[in-house]
Amino acid sequence: MDFVKDLLQIQHVVTLNQVSKKLLTDDFEIDQFIQKYDKKNYCMVKQCNCKMNRNCVKIEDLISTLSL
Repeated sequence: MDFVKDLLQIQHVVTLNQVSKKLLTDDFEIDQFIQKYDKKNYCMVKQCNCKMNRNCVKIEDLISTLSL
């Protein structure tokens, strides 16, 4: 389970970097954005015995539609 948590945290950091570079142009604003949203509770995982909804939107699709 620790491996999954680590992967989720890495994915969170990568996604934050992608979104911040897409939305913001100033380096200071990018750093502030990453510091603001780089929290452990934003990328929590909970283990359960439930069925997942397979109709989720992919992160790449969301990032590609971002515009100013």
